[in-house]
Amino acid sequence: AIDPHNGKTVFTGSKRIWRTKNAGKNWTAVSPVLDDSPISAIEVSPADSDRIYVGTKHGGFFRSLDGGRTWSANLSSAMLPGHAITRIDSTAKLGQDWVLLTVANFGHSHVFRSQDGGKTWEDIDNGQLPDVPHHAVVIRPDAPETIYVGNDAGVFVSPDSGRTWMNMTANLPNVMVVDLVLHEKDATLSAATYGRSIWRTRIE
Repeated sequence: AIDPHNGKTVFTGSKRIWRTKNAGKNWTAVSPVLDDSPISAIEVSPADSDRIYVGTKHGGFFRSLDGGRTWSANLSSAMLPGHAITRIDSTAKLGQDWVLLTVANFGHSHVFRSQDGGKTWEDIDNGQLPDVPHHAVVIRPDAPETIYVGNDAGVFVSPDSGRTWMNMTANLPNVMVVDLVLHEKDATLSAATYGRSIWRTRIE
């Protein structure tokens, strides 16, 4: 994860979080081992570089509010399904503690929201999304109630913070979508697929 306020500051993970402040020349561990599983998702808040969210392969969720000097206990509790957290996104436009995440595996909901920085979670899948692993979530910066997710069945969008969902896969190949990137300046959404190229669409 790249610090949105300083492109030379990057965070990556093994079983702990590592940070570089000089574009990769040197790295420093800024966390202990969090839950003894690989780190699978990192988000640096677009509003506050000191606010870092981390998800793990075992479904753990942790946060630091001071740039990695101290870390919370595991905040996932029973409200998350305990499978790999695949992506985290946040927005300060709906409150500095507004966080979304996606989860892999089957047999449970896959998109969750916290409005208190991860202390509590609610399912916003609402049974409207396919029961397949989800790999990406993106909040639209200029309209933060709009959420895009990528999963094994394609791309889906909610215009109302997860109350309703629509399939926007359209002419994408029948293959899993493993990443989404929203380009705010030219109002496009790019979807990376598993072995079938990168696709782009304009968003209104």
